[in-house]
Amino acid sequence: MNLNQSIKILILTLLISTCVNQTHAQDLISSEYLSSISETELETNYFFDFSNGVDLYRVLYTTPDVLGVLDTASGLLVVPDDPGFLYPLLVFQHGTVDGRWDVPSQLAGGYQLAAVLGGQGYATVAPDFVGLGEARGLHPYVHADTEASAAVDFLYAARQFADQNDFLQLNDQVFVTGYSQGGHAALAAHRALELEYSADFTVTASAPMSGPYSVSQKMIDFTLGDTPYGFVSYIAWVALSYNLAYGNLFSSVDEFFKPNYAPFVEQFRDEEITLGQLNVALTNELMNDVGAVTPKDMLQPAILDAILNDPSHPVSVALADNDLHDWEPQAPTRLVYCTADDQVYYQNAIFTDSIMNANGAPDVSSEDVNPSADHGACVQPATIFTILFFNGLKEVTVATNELTGSPDDPYLVAPNPVQDELLIQSLSEMGSSSIQVALYDVHGKLVKQTKWTNTSILRLNVEDLNTGLYFLMIDSEKGRFSMKVLVE
Repeated sequence: MNLNQSIKILILTLLISTCVNQTHAQDLISSEYLSSISETELETNYFFDFSNGVDLYRVLYTTPDVLGVLDTASGLLVVPDDPGFLYPLLVFQHGTVDGRWDVPSQLAGGYQLAAVLGGQGYATVAPDFVGLGEARGLHPYVHADTEASAAVDFLYAARQFADQNDFLQLNDQVFVTGYSQGGHAALAAHRALELEYSADFTVTASAPMSGPYSVSQKMIDFTLGDTPYGFVSYIAWVALSYNLAYGNLFSSVDEFFKPNYAPFVEQFRDEEITLGQLNVALTNELMNDVGAVTPKDMLQPAILDAILNDPSHPVSVALADNDLHDWEPQAPTRLVYCTADDQVYYQNAIFTDSIMNANGAPDVSSEDVNPSADHGACVQPATIFTILFFNGLKEVTVATNELTGSPDDPYLVAPNPVQDELLIQSLSEMGSSSIQVALYDVHGKLVKQTKWTNTSILRLNVEDLNTGLYFLMIDSEKGRFSMKVLVE
């Protein structure tokens, strides 16, 4: 074998290896049905009208860890329980959790918001994130790249799930949202989808909620000043996260934190205590040490000085690398916040809005949904705003506009457009079995339903409906017939 042949074989081997690696970068490994929540249960338990119930699945899929090594990740897939429609995909990024198993795939970690969004007619993916759930290692907290990759790879896995299961059919829309850390993760996912994955996904709209988008500026102002900040454990997790991701912040925890705080941080790193327990320990130590919950006082003086005054220091560089304000989203984007937020500085949204608009983003705004609500109280108004925003852009269409049974069993529907009464005529024998007739609005909500037996013409009164587009579905033993109906 000559040298040229060897080189050609080597190049071919590398190309094949690259193709294999790319093919398996975001594969669906498995799915496990967990439970269902009916439309009635959703409406009883939550604060909104719903268009459907949901089925919940724990999904395992592949995604790179923080060091770029392929790993098995987990997440929750929320599937609308009516298979008769094409549904949009929606990414829901969860907020800060207490530990490894406090995640959506375990029906924890704020999974209820994912279920609420699924009940609005969205096939919702809620990744657990890298380093949480089934994924190995420490979770890289508020790390934009892995927050994005966990979501994007779950979207690929969700499409594979739909290809394998006839009860879920998807359209081309993609919506993105999340709350708190999930707000940061949502904007990270939105950015990645537009800048890196636009050939496969088109973001329809994005609504990050109460997220720390300006990690290196607004969050530093909010957390490392003289004003007390009661969520000191977040700072510890960020330090551990960025040291893992960038590898050059410190070689031992007591290089970053003063010696009396470092052991608690190490216990959390080693999963010996939860985030909540860490917060209690650090808060008590600060009160004993300086008489106030001021996070700056648990940092080594050189580290604090670098964060506040040296933008070239590795810590400052890592913080800036996870800022998300300086780009131009093309999809409509709403940065949802509450002014009285006590965990995430509301100026994150306003500052990000201003930079994105200065960059020329076509449709970005920040929205104060309740000026007096703190971080916990902001969840409900922020979610309601997001649902209304998304529903105004959502397209839910019937899964087919053709008869799926025999072509000799069509129906005549007239008049169309209709004002008061829709006439539906069967052009074949009715048979003895009943036929189910349903009318849905454009959001996928059932507005009319009846059984049709032993008559050739069914009269459906639509006088009480608002003007607009509806979808008629007729289910019989011979299949499903569906068509668009315009009510005037």
